[in-house]
Amino acid sequence: MKITGINIVRKTCRFEPKYQNEARSVGPLDIWEEYALAGPGKNSRSGPEEAPGTQTGNFIEITTDGGFTGQYGIIESRAELLTIMDGLAVHLIGRDPMDNRMIWDILSRFDRHSRSGLMMMAVSAVDIALWDLKGKMLGLPVYKILGGGRKRIRAYISALGFSVEKEAAKKRALAIKAMGAKAQKWFFRYGPADGAEGIRRNLDLAFALRETLGDDYELMFDCWMGWTVSYALKVFPELEKVHPVWVEEVLRPQMADGYRHLKAETGIPLAAGEHFYTRMEVNAYLKDHLFAVMQSDPVWCGGITEALRIADLCELYGTVLIPHGHALLPAMQVVASMPPDTCPYCEYLLSFMDRKNAFFKINRLGSDGYLTLNDEPGLGEGIDEARLLSSEVIHSFAF
Repeated sequence: MKITGINIVRKTCRFEPKYQNEARSVGPLDIWEEYALAGPGKNSRSGPEEAPGTQTGNFIEITTDGGFTGQYGIIESRAELLTIMDGLAVHLIGRDPMDNRMIWDILSRFDRHSRSGLMMMAVSAVDIALWDLKGKMLGLPVYKILGGGRKRIRAYISALGFSVEKEAAKKRALAIKAMGAKAQKWFFRYGPADGAEGIRRNLDLAFALRETLGDDYELMFDCWMGWTVSYALKVFPELEKVHPVWVEEVLRPQMADGYRHLKAETGIPLAAGEHFYTRMEVNAYLKDHLFAVMQSDPVWCGGITEALRIADLCELYGTVLIPHGHALLPAMQVVASMPPDTCPYCEYLLSFMDRKNAFFKINRLGSDGYLTLNDEPGLGEGIDEARLLSSEVIHSFAF
């Protein structure tokens, strides 16, 4: 069986959001006042234009001469990715899709810049679609092909997009806890540009959540690369009293020396990794034991193939791997193939997954706070045809 083509398909379905975008996280651009003062949307990219009551997303499809099709979505809606896909297609078409590890190696070498960034994001999308294709060809779910046997995985809920005003945050935190979630992560809104008042408001949020959820509840925080070393050192002595399970992406990913400084000065466990690419880059941080939690995302780090290698590295170093939750199903396949002491959780971005789940038949999150894998071949990602309004090929790469 041979790969015959790659399609980018734009799908639109009916969708009414459960949650409103009330706030955003601090971010790396917030060091500049014009960005620090901006509300939700200033630091984000827009996707395809959507009519009210609908959700639109792009999917990658890999076709074969045997009638099987591998699919993964939603993928980033960026013109640059389509240009990269065009470059990848020549290395894919005509190959046996069962050779997906060999294909990964070829794709990771096809350009001098393919080791990271948008290049690796394109490779990741292709890799995930190939695993879906392989599962469908074999009639098995991906996690079973990987040797996994965990049918249920603990989720931690990320509260990105919800208000961080104290009373609103406390109310939302209790609602998330009532969903059965045993852990949740909140996003600090303020950074160095906000001065002492921003520090106070960040700490007010942290203490309010701890008081509301109780001393034993697992509580995490995310800075989304928006802090500096000196700022973090001002916040951490008070934040330590909240006993966070971890604080995430305090600095930009390339600031290894800054992370070494922070690790030496605080007892708060540090987490990062969603913006690291391939096992080579991850290994540079693991060998120095800078992070208690690595968060490589299969959608960005090199697909399921590379995320598995990173998971094995994490097990070797004794570091926990909890994949970033940009896309749920690829992360679930990886976590289900690893022991729970290495991969104890999957991240579930509550508001974000509400939009992504609009296309699919199954809501993975149960009332007990666990995510459930099914035995459908491939990723188990069945499109809900009854809700689909349109599906059109917007780019096709074939030779």
